[in-house]
Amino acid sequence: MTDHAPYTAGFRDRLFDKDPFPLAIWYPATAPESSVRHMGVVSSAARGAAFADDGPFPIVLFSHGSEGHRFNQFWLAEYLARRGYIVAAPQHHGDNYLDASEARQLAIIERRPQEMRLALDLLLAHDEIGPQIDQDKIYALGHSAGGATVLKLAGWDFDAKAWQDYCEINADMDHVICQHAPSDDHLDRLHNVYGGPVVSERDERIAAIIAIAPAFGVAATDEGLSDIDIPMLFVEADTDEILHDHVNAAHFRKLLRGRAKFVKVKGAGHYSFLPKCTPYIAENFGYLCCDFGQDRDTIHRTVEQVIHRFLDKVKTGEIQGR
Repeated sequence: MTDHAPYTAGFRDRLFDKDPFPLAIWYPATAPESSVRHMGVVSSAARGAAFADDGPFPIVLFSHGSEGHRFNQFWLAEYLARRGYIVAAPQHHGDNYLDASEARQLAIIERRPQEMRLALDLLLAHDEIGPQIDQDKIYALGHSAGGATVLKLAGWDFDAKAWQDYCEINADMDHVICQHAPSDDHLDRLHNVYGGPVVSERDERIAAIIAIAPAFGVAATDEGLSDIDIPMLFVEADTDEILHDHVNAAHFRKLLRGRAKFVKVKGAGHYSFLPKCTPYIAENFGYLCCDFGQDRDTIHRTVEQVIHRFLDKVKTGEIQGR
């Protein structure tokens, strides 16, 4: 597949007059790009440009990682927009860089997927943007906690009791996953609201998902993944210093047993899928700048090509779910 960019990357932020959450979109345009900054990182896009006139286009919904923001994968959003995809990224309430009050908590199985569904509802109802969306080609992509979020949209029945059981044994060696593990009171609430510890947030409109270094594999079971029937791509970090591989990416791989495509990116760490670090980020949040044998630009180019190839094969029907 030739890596040709027939469009420029249109860009709009805070799309709605009364945002339920901040939401940014990138999309195919033909107007020239100019310099833009996303959280201090310089890039280029055609801010406020008109859509290219040969739509409708497939859409990819982005879900950022815990304590992140809607611009975490802007580099990938721009790349896909230049190749004919609309990309929409909401900033999750209570789990972002300004407000982490619900980070890595049960919001992962309730609020986050609901926000993604609402974002899609709003976009489809938008007078200008709705007609630009190919409703037969709606995809979702997420990083880390965002990977778990899009798996929920695909039909993963996240088992909160399995999460609790894992952390009763492994809390000391897996603080990231276990610091907010559900208590008995949390599980009682899930039973009262949903009838059990498994919460379904499947969205039948989602035709394929991409999970980048997905978190919360400890809540994945054979039964919980059994109903997913759409194409799936997992992008793994070669050295994930945040998530234990055997209970996250490797665990998903074992349970899915050939039902999903897995690609491991050499030289990548958990945060290699974030934008290139600025001097300010490197000085104040150095842990976000760790890569393991490859520079971040090279890692990003690999990820772009892997994801673009997968999406194009899904779009043409070459890759199908079971």
